Amino acid sequence: MNGSRQPIADKACVEAVLRATSAFSSWPAVAMNKLLSRSCTGRHPPGHVFSTELRGPPETFLIVSGEAMFARVSPQEERFVVMLLGPGSIVGMNQVFGRADRAARDFTAHSEVVAIHMPTLLLFELLDAEPILWKAMTQTIMQQNADHGETLRNQIEGCLRRRVAATIERLAALYGSRIARDGGVRLQLSQSDLATMLGANRQAINRELKALSDAGAVCLEYNALTVLNSEALRCMAKAKPLPSVRIP
Repeated sequence: MNGSRQPIADKACVEAVLRATSAFSSWPAVAMNKLLSRSCTGRHPPGHVFSTELRGPPETFLIVSGEAMFARVSPQEERFVVMLLGPGSIVGMNQVFGRADRAARDFTAHSEVVAIHMPTLLLFELLDAEPILWKAMTQTIMQQNADHGETLRNQIEGCLRRRVAATIERLAALYGSRIARDGGVRLQLSQSDLATMLGANRQAINRELKALSDAGAVCLEYNALTVLNSEALRCMAKAKPLPSVRIP
């Protein structure tokens, strides 16, 4: 099933969404109207690659709702999933700086994604016309990159159990939905998704998730999980490997 993109019909509503992010909050009306006139909104079902550097003109998009899987595609067309992105993420601006031989980026809807798609070259043109606007945009992107760096660090540092716990803890904090009846936080994330992000096989991920479940930290569901004890999960996420002991 393919996604759909539509010209912006309700400009006031889309403008309000953009201005809710610090990157666009101070844009003058003239610049905002020019951007909206050539932008569109997209609704993308799970599994749909809704933005890619492999085809079409460069575009920047803001995720309004839902989550997307960010992946890199090598020149040999090997695809490597990097991380999960959620609402508020502004992505795609840096593609205009890349070399033709570098890995391209693509974005696949993990859950149903609603996004605002903007032409990157027009975005740059409008920012360059009023350089003061670059300040808020740069600060937003730098903070976002710092958050992404922390997410990646959690995915690669330490033993697999620590990486699983740390990744779940962070994604639940960023994108989880709170369940009022018991205070748990539900995260739509399958074992396969987690294995792909952590570069591990599903059997190993299954063992680690079962250990988290046995400890009462999470409750496992089909293609999802619920964090029941955030403190227990946090302790596992901060666990450090034991020092090695040399046996004479």
